[in-house]
Amino acid sequence: MKNPLHILHLILLAVTGFAFCDGAAPEPSELSVQEKPLVYLIPVRQEIMQPQLFLLRRGVQNAMEAEADAIVLLMDTPGGRVDIMKEMTGMVIDLDIPTYTLVEGPEHGAISAGAILAMATDKIYMRPGSIIGDAMPVIAGPKGYETLGDAEREKIETYMDAVVRSIAQAKGRNEMLIRAMVRRELEFALEDGTIISPKGNILTLTNQEAERVLPDGSRLLSEATVEDLDEMLSLIGLEHAQRIELIPEMADTLALWITRFAPMLLSLAGLLAYLEFQSPGIGWAGAGAALLFAVVVFGHNIAGLAGMEDLVIIFLGLLLILVEIFVIPGFGIAGLSGIALLCIGLIKAMSIRFPGNPGDLPGFENFGNLGPAVINLSLAIIVAGVLAVILLRNLGENSILGRKLVLSSNIQPANRDEVATGLESLIGKQAIALTPLRPSGTVQVGDKPYDAISEGDYLDIESSLMIVDVRNHRLIVAPPTESRV
Repeated sequence: MKNPLHILHLILLAVTGFAFCDGAAPEPSELSVQEKPLVYLIPVRQEIMQPQLFLLRRGVQNAMEAEADAIVLLMDTPGGRVDIMKEMTGMVIDLDIPTYTLVEGPEHGAISAGAILAMATDKIYMRPGSIIGDAMPVIAGPKGYETLGDAEREKIETYMDAVVRSIAQAKGRNEMLIRAMVRRELEFALEDGTIISPKGNILTLTNQEAERVLPDGSRLLSEATVEDLDEMLSLIGLEHAQRIELIPEMADTLALWITRFAPMLLSLAGLLAYLEFQSPGIGWAGAGAALLFAVVVFGHNIAGLAGMEDLVIIFLGLLLILVEIFVIPGFGIAGLSGIALLCIGLIKAMSIRFPGNPGDLPGFENFGNLGPAVINLSLAIIVAGVLAVILLRNLGENSILGRKLVLSSNIQPANRDEVATGLESLIGKQAIALTPLRPSGTVQVGDKPYDAISEGDYLDIESSLMIVDVRNHRLIVAPPTESRV
């Protein structure tokens, strides 16, 4: 019996449009929808770049949550980036869910990085006319593939050789076969002496060559040649399975740009949040910060990283910060807890997560994957702090932004010295807070408003205050009991 959340998961998929059933009419069966086997179909039909990574990551996570019976990669790709391929193989190579690759062709088949990704799945099936192999690494430049010296090529191929050997060892595949796809100086021959790929060639197999039966009865690489997905699922006993196929969307490309510029977006969000805290009542800064936080989380959700639990943590963090600002005077446990939850939620939302290994402490299964997210958030905080200092030091009252952030008085003295002299004459006088001071805000002295900064904690609106000093053309205020001369 499937997890009761399985039905809800399928409904959400249908509503959001992230996936759909392939439309094939299931054959009559006594099994209910909940009891039917479930197969996730994940297309790999483009270059192996970040959008494909996001799609695979989302599909694997959805399949794990739904307790799917199988994952099938529908492959027709010319290859792609080595680092992306390596991350994608890491997603499927150790899954508890059985994984399959159907090499479709006929345009590309499973070439280069696609061949390596296919061999990281449990079993491979191929359609007529499809091919697999040709995984020698190359360096792509603005004018095409670059020519490498012997030392540079050896360095790259040695690395790829180790990567494919580890995959072959993990999946019990023939190491020489997969290595011959990477190194052209290697010859690949069968035990009977039949040479499949001579030295100087990069091993590439047709569907008929890949399904060759070996002396021990096993297949060279492909389990069988099949006409279509239906036949493949029939061979693995899942012909009556419910199918969910993920669709590449524009949102995947959008997620690519959002995740790429996440540190910049978070920096700008932090800056706007700081301006909102320092200048009460401007509104647009807080709204802009909230919008940018939402954009970052949305992008990482589409990329298959941020989950609902991350959104809840971020929401609770923001709620506690708002409570601290508008309900509880000062800045204490609620505010610090809110900041901590916000940071934890953002780090989790930007981190790669997979099932942990036996013995991992609950909550620490993916502790080693937090590094990039921590770096991005730290960079964002540092940049936001630097921008805040630069911005606040250079804002003038004559700028549009400056007029929004700084409420100037009606006094128009001739020079800065006169401004300082005029404000110093107010020291010792009583004032009333026109806005909350946290720590900056606006106070009224007599019938005129002035910019002011509190020397103590949060001061609420309409608080009775005493002007105790003048710094940088701003009044320094404190409650009368804390005033000094």
